Amino acid sequence: MSAPPAALAAPRARSVWQWGRALLTAALAFGVIVTLFVASTGDWTLAAALPAGMLAVSAAVWLFRHPTLNLFTVLIGFVIVANNEAGFQLREIVYALYLYAALSVWLVRHVAVARAPLLRTRADWALGIFMVLLPCTLVLTLLFSGRFVGAVSELFSLSLLALYFPLKEVAARHRWGPKALVLTVMAVGMLVALRNFYEYWQMLGRVTQAWQVQTGRVVTNDNLLMVSALFSVVLVVYARSLKSFIAAGAGFFLCFGGLILTQSRGYWMAFFLGFAALVCLTDRRRRRLILIMGSVALGTMIGAGYLLVGSYMDLLLGGLVERILSIGTAVTQDLSLVNRFREAATVLDRIWQNPFIGYGMGVSYYFYDIAHQWTDFDPLVHNGYVGLWYKFGLWGLGLILFFWGRTLWQGLEAFQTSGATYWTRLCGLAAGISLIGFVLSTVTSNPFFLKDSLFIFSVTTGLAGGAYLRSRREVRDTAATTA
Repeated sequence: MSAPPAALAAPRARSVWQWGRALLTAALAFGVIVTLFVASTGDWTLAAALPAGMLAVSAAVWLFRHPTLNLFTVLIGFVIVANNEAGFQLREIVYALYLYAALSVWLVRHVAVARAPLLRTRADWALGIFMVLLPCTLVLTLLFSGRFVGAVSELFSLSLLALYFPLKEVAARHRWGPKALVLTVMAVGMLVALRNFYEYWQMLGRVTQAWQVQTGRVVTNDNLLMVSALFSVVLVVYARSLKSFIAAGAGFFLCFGGLILTQSRGYWMAFFLGFAALVCLTDRRRRRLILIMGSVALGTMIGAGYLLVGSYMDLLLGGLVERILSIGTAVTQDLSLVNRFREAATVLDRIWQNPFIGYGMGVSYYFYDIAHQWTDFDPLVHNGYVGLWYKFGLWGLGLILFFWGRTLWQGLEAFQTSGATYWTRLCGLAAGISLIGFVLSTVTSNPFFLKDSLFIFSVTTGLAGGAYLRSRREVRDTAATTA
């Protein structure tokens, strides 16, 4: 027998009253503090921030009651802290606190309340073991006289890998998980691209020499732009309607245009490696479509460039062509790239002395930088594979490579599962080819050091792992329905 409406309404009314009383008490306390502050200093800044603060607290309380929506807020909110600025910025601290609170609430709900398993696949176990052992490497930092503050900073950055777990579950279980996550990755990339375009436009307003236009670049978040450009290509190739095709095409123009402006040859090559994988994985009809669309897109982007920047476009194209032609000789003639290879060789010499345990985070090494003509003492290793080995030994390198390879395979397997739904397959394909792209870019740009690369790597692996689990479930559901 169902409870009467009055019985159901009573607990709801009590809950509303409790939340309202708590918020009013907090507002009253904060108001008293603001009044005292204004009375003693005469500064009205804090008083002006009161409505915004109360609104932010109310929004946070509501979002934490909806963990999936809160997770998407975390993803979109990353754009605010995507710049890799030196030191700790206030907005980065606030975002980090919000991120860890969101992850903690999700973990409690998932494991303690729902009693769902956290580690379901071999990839989950590999990353889980790495995350558990990660704080223990601070002992190595102290043992090898590393900089403890730098190690803690690296630890917080690497903790972004934990995003993999909730994103995998959202992609695997939520009704709109794959579609919402793919579109969110594109939205983050488009916002980053718009910011980069704005910065480039400002830079053009300050140039006084032609060479400044040719060599000008906005290098921020090249990894994010590479991944979002590949996601948008997948949506363009597999668009099911003209509206979807136009929307995905607009996203591609923004993200790929932003990637071009970074002038990052490593991520250019990574994009084209992922693009080549897409071409190999699609059918013959779509391969012809890709060639036609690629030609049209190139012409459209050049035309749009002339409309937006006018005569600067000739100089920009000249610089880009020169940058592209230098790829073939960069390994032997480009000072920056040769310097990174020499850096990797120097670090490998140290690795051979301690190959199994590693040196830990925040431990610097001496290296003569031929580009700047000085001896550098830095914990950053540009080669991601060598960097993992140097910091975490063979155990850390092995766990991350296994996790990476396994999620890459899972993404492609989800795409090739004929019984999976449209968005599940596209989610797996987009994530899979992006992880293929990272295989190349990691040689010269470490994705396991800066927060933006760790963020997008975690997101991509989460989508691949979730698409795989979802595709298995969809196949089982289809078989059970037809049985």
